Amino acid sequence: MGFLLLGVDSLIACFAVGTLVSRSSWLAYATLFGVCDAGGFLLGTWLHWSIPDGTANVIETAVLVGLGLYWLGIALYARRIAETRWVWALPFVLSIDNITYGLIDHAWSHSVAVQALEQLISSALLAGIGLLASAAVMRVIPGSKQRSATWAAGFAGAALIVAAPVLLAVG
Repeated sequence: MGFLLLGVDSLIACFAVGTLVSRSSWLAYATLFGVCDAGGFLLGTWLHWSIPDGTANVIETAVLVGLGLYWLGIALYARRIAETRWVWALPFVLSIDNITYGLIDHAWSHSVAVQALEQLISSALLAGIGLLASAAVMRVIPGSKQRSATWAAGFAGAALIVAAPVLLAVG
């Protein structure tokens, strides 16, 4: 079960932006998190790339805060939401740390392919849980059934700004 920690960033991000992703896209969106994390790991392993963890964390945090401010701006100043497609950039941005993660040192899994599969499963599973948790919270918030697209963008923006330091702390 420890391998699930590999996808904690996917859980947090998907909880934050779940209001912007249509339910019909949840499976594809969660799967994309897994594919990007596994792909980042394989790319870093194959090319022997090494980005300092601090640099990867700063890039991820800056993108999360930037997207959060963007969506808050839309919620505050726009009558209707125009651009939610940027939510699809998150899986790619959050895979940056997987390039630097290196090989996972499990006694029971030494192959790179198995480790990439672990990351794929962990990230996709936790991304899906984040999307479900976001939907559950929306059901509990009074008036959220009548929420508009701008309200959803505002929630996602604020949640990403709050999530950025949390993700920075968990690495």
